[in-house]
Amino acid sequence: MARSEIDRNSGSFQPTIVRTTGSTVLFFVVTGLCAIGIVSILFGDLSPRGLAAAGIPAAVGTLVYVLYRFPRVELHRNELVLVNPLQTVTIPWNLVDGFETHFGLAVRTHEKKFASWPLAGRGKRWERDEHDRRRLVESPNPAVDTVLDRYARLSDEELANPGGKRTIRTEWNLGIIIAGLVALAWAAWGLAALPS
Repeated sequence: MARSEIDRNSGSFQPTIVRTTGSTVLFFVVTGLCAIGIVSILFGDLSPRGLAAAGIPAAVGTLVYVLYRFPRVELHRNELVLVNPLQTVTIPWNLVDGFETHFGLAVRTHEKKFASWPLAGRGKRWERDEHDRRRLVESPNPAVDTVLDRYARLSDEELANPGGKRTIRTEWNLGIIIAGLVALAWAAWGLAALPS
C-alpha cells in the first residue's frame, strides 16, 4: 500500500497539503547524505577546487528537493492547487469535471487535463479471488483518495462561482527553476574542477 503525507490543518483557512510519504523520505535521506558529502569535501579541501566539487552533492540534493519535496497538491476551500516542479496550476473546484487515476492523479476540466506530478498512480497488485484465481486489482493510494474524498464532500458554497470570477491560473515556478539551474551549473563547475 502506498503511504502518504497528508497535512490536515484544523483551520478552515489553511489548505490540506498532500504528497506521498516516499518522496518525503527520499528527500530527507538524500539531503542528509548530500550534507555529509558537502561537509566532507569542504573539510578535506577548502580551496576553490573543493568548493567547486561540493556543488556535485549540492546539485543532487537540490534536484531531489525540486523533483520530490517541492511538488504537492493543496486542497483549499475554493480551489485545488497542483504544484509541479515547473508550473503551479490553480483550479477552482467548480471548474473540475472529474479525475483520472490510472497513471497518476490528473484533473479534468472543460479546458484540458492537468497532471499532478507528486501523486503517482495507484498501481496494481496481484490478488486471489474467491475462486482462488489470481487477478490484478488497484492498490489503494491514501493521497489520491484524500483528493477524491475532498471533491466528493464539497458544499454548494464551495462550488459557487458568482459571475465566473474564478478561473484556472497557471504560473511558472521561476524560483525553483532558477535554483535547479544554479545547482546544475555549480555541479558542472565541480565536475570540470575534478582532477582527470
